[in-house]
Order: sequence, then C-alpha cells, then structure tokens
Amino acid sequence: MELLNRSGIGTVVLSHETGGLRGYHVGTKDGGYQIHVDASEGRVGQEHTALHEAYEVVRERLHDLHPRIGLAAGISLCRQADRFAAATLMQPYWFAIFAEASGLDVVALQASYGRSYASLTIRLAEVMRHQPLLAVLYERGQQAVRPLGMPGQLSESLRATVVARTPGFRLRMQRRPLSALRGLLPRRGAPPAPGSVAERVVLTGRPAAVDRVSGYDLWQADDLAVLARPVIWGGQVAKVSVIAVPYRDRSVLLPQFANAAFERTFHAHQVL
Repeated sequence: MELLNRSGIGTVVLSHETGGLRGYHVGTKDGGYQIHVDASEGRVGQEHTALHEAYEVVRERLHDLHPRIGLAAGISLCRQADRFAAATLMQPYWFAIFAEASGLDVVALQASYGRSYASLTIRLAEVMRHQPLLAVLYERGQQAVRPLGMPGQLSESLRATVVARTPGFRLRMQRRPLSALRGLLPRRGAPPAPGSVAERVVLTGRPAAVDRVSGYDLWQADDLAVLARPVIWGGQVAKVSVIAVPYRDRSVLLPQFANAAFERTFHAHQVL
C-alpha cells in the first residue's frame, strides 16, 4: 500500500468508519485522492481493497484526461477493479505452477495465497487458459445458516457467485448451441442443481467427485470429470468449490485426491 502512496495514485488510510464498506476513495482539495480501507479487515483483504480502489482512481483520472475512453460504472466497474486486484496479487507464472500442482484446487490455492475464494476462482479461469475447465463457487448468505444434517433445502441457501470457464471449455448437445445447455450448467445466482455434486457436498459437508458426467452429446466427446469441495466455517458449509474438466483431461485433478477424502460416484447424467 506504500507503493500507492509513493506513486501518487492515492494516500491509503486505514479507517474504522467505512460505513460497512471494505473501502472507498474520495478526492482531496489538492487534486489528489485518499483511499480509505477498513482497518478491521485482515492484511490480505486490505491489500485487495486498496488495489481495487486504486484501479477505480486511475480509471477516473484517465476519463478526466480523455473523456472518449468512457467510464464504466456500478457492478461493471467493480468487477473490473476486482480482476485487476486479483491479477496484481496473483501473478500468472507462479499461480499456474501452484494451480497445476494442486490439481486445480481452489481450497488449496486459498491456503497458499490467502486471497478470497471468489478471486481465486476467477483467476484460475484467467490463468489456466490452456486447460479447458469450468470453475464454480457457491456461497451462502449470512442470513441463511443451518446446522449440517438439518432437514430442508440446505442447498437453496447457497448461490453461485462465480461461474468462470476457459475458452476451451465447450459443450455440444447433438450439435445444438450452448444456449440449449444453459439449463444443464451452473448459472450465476442459482442454487446447486438437485442431484448435483455440489448439492451432495452441501448436504454431507464432505468432498465429492463424479468420475464421469455424460449425456451432453451422442458420442460422449463432451463427458466431464467433476470435483467439489466444501469450505467449513463454524461447523457450517459456507462455500462449495466445483471444478469440471473434460473426461479426457481427468488426470489433471488427481492431486486433489491426495488433499482430501472424496465420496466418489462413477457416473452421472447431465448434472454437475
């Protein structure tokens, strides 16, 4: 954060009064910026927030100098800033090495980098572009916490907050376009599908794997291998990380089996 101060982008201030926000920035009388970061956040969160706000400051300054560039707003700008912060904190060369060694394991990467699960899931799809994969993160809202084993639709309280894929991850269903498959794939904002590996993890609190998910085409060329791991906070399943790769590439996931004991299913039909 000292680098932001010295570079003239903005002065970073740790504050205990951020109005419930992780951070924000304001202009100063001398034409500069102050970046306020929540002091109660851990160092990892503070670094991410400072870089997030720095990106927004730079975009605003560029827009002032060159109005034709345009300036994104709201959620669009927020996502751009998050991607910038994640890319800065997780450089591609070493990230790719760690990702491959872990078997594309977001939970293991979080232990190594200390970054948010959402940032790591997004970064995985950005860096591992040579590997066809689908990375999904389900997260539970604070208002919907139930003990493990309690009856009811536990999975309904989780929603997919990140659904990221690499360019090589393509599915075909008898030559129908991807739009025909949207009901079969995880969607941002949706809960885990009934019978899915993610739902099983929510209900049991244990890692789960499906060796082969088929039914996307007649020739089984688009069959998938799928793993899902829970993140347990306070005895509750707070998040579920799901990774899917083409069945032919299933060996890239093998390192994950050394990190956790998975409940394995050998075959499933059109359900991730």
